[in-house]
Formats: sequence, C-alpha cells, structure tokens
Amino acid sequence: MKISGRGFLSAGLSAVTILLASSSANSAPPAAPIPANSLPALASHRALYTVTMTNSHPGGEYLDVSGKMLLQFTDVCDGWTTSQKSMLRSLLADGTEELSNSDFTSWESKSGDSYTFAVKQTQGNDITEFRGKAKRAGINGPGTAEYTKPERKTYALPPRFFFQTAQQRRLIEIADKGERFFNGQMFDGSEGGGAAQFNAVILKAAKGASAPLKSPLLNGPSHRVRIAFYAPAGISPDGADKQAADTGEQPEYEMTMTVYD
Repeated sequence: MKISGRGFLSAGLSAVTILLASSSANSAPPAAPIPANSLPALASHRALYTVTMTNSHPGGEYLDVSGKMLLQFTDVCDGWTTSQKSMLRSLLADGTEELSNSDFTSWESKSGDSYTFAVKQTQGNDITEFRGKAKRAGINGPGTAEYTKPERKTYALPPRFFFQTAQQRRLIEIADKGERFFNGQMFDGSEGGGAAQFNAVILKAAKGASAPLKSPLLNGPSHRVRIAFYAPAGISPDGADKQAADTGEQPEYEMTMTVYD
C-alpha cells in the first residue's frame, strides 16, 4: 500500500515516519504476484482518517499539519477500485499557511494484467496531474506504463512487479505465514515514472488485538508493519531518467501501520 501524493507530506508528517534499515540484503528474493483467486478476498470498505502532526524537528519546514483523508476500496467483480481524497492544512515555519489537496483513483484487474490511474495534486498554486494505464504480459511477466498526462510517455515495468492491491494482498499472506521481510517493486502511477522499490518488515502478529474502533473489519488478525518506498524509475533530483532505486539509496518515504486481514 502506498499513500498517494506523499511528496508534500514526507517533509512534515513525522507522526507517520520511521527509521528503517535496509533489509533486502538478508531477505529472500522478492515475492512475485500470483493469481487473485489463490488469495483471500479483501472487503469493500470506506474509511475516514484524521491527520495530525505529533512532533517536528528544530528548524524544520513545518510547524503544524492537520487534515482529513478519505479512502474507499471496492471489489467490482473483475477488479478493484481505489479512491483516495485528502485535504491538508500546513502551517509553515515562516508563518504562512498552505492548503494541499490530493485526488487519486485507480482500477486494477484481478487477473493482474491491467491497471488504470488518475491523480491530481494541488499544493498552494502548484498543480500536478498524472493519468494513464499499465499492462502486464503474463502472471509474473514484465509490463509497460503509458502516461497521457502531463505528457505522453512510456516506462518499462520489470518482471515480478506488483500493482498496488496485489502488493497489499501478498503482504497479508506473508505476514500470516509468520515471515518477516517483504520487498519488491510496485507501480501505482501516483508520482509519475515507472515501478518503485519497496522494503517492508513485519514486526509482529497482533492476533485478536483490541481495535480502536468497532467494526467487523477489525475483528480479525492484524500485523504491525514498517515499510519504506523509494523513488520510482525515471524520477531523479536532476530530472534525468533512472532505474528503480535499490535499498542503497535513502527512502523517499517511510511509515509504520497496522494491517488488518
């Protein structure tokens, strides 16, 4: 799972950031996507999250961040749709206030061979928009991502990459087996470019843990997970094309979360 539009969050939301050491050197080879019918179903649901900043670093860019994020996930027969909308208010160190909005939608086929996406992010007067589709050749084969916005551009996707829902399903499967490490490459289109490297560590299984809210969706097993995402292929500070980052580079974004089955 990836929080879309994370670029303007990562500098200020230390409430969700963590320090994660590289684990791929001692972990198994990246797990590959497998057919959807061999994994448990994911429940359609809608969740509203409140965003707050719990601490900041001296001299940091942000004094305060607050807002809301609405996430809706739907099983739609032959695929899954994801819709994520967020609105954040940021108080900057110079005393100015900035509003940021993000709107992300995607459709992913259960067969794992097709994916469409649309992203629009607004930060102050700056607007970023990505739109396109991606396809895969075979269950674990390579693929291509074709953008129509902000410009027409095609990126090659490596063998054994994940689309976002397939990655989440495999994460749950690995955690339920008691395994601790999960890494690979994922494509969701939220930042432009091709596939992005990710590194996850499953900290522990929280069987029957008490959930903060009452819902049948929160009654099952859960796992505490730390995950780091790296810059997508094609995205580099100098604007030049690049290959997907390896774990020798600094992560672009890190978070810790509780994942329910």
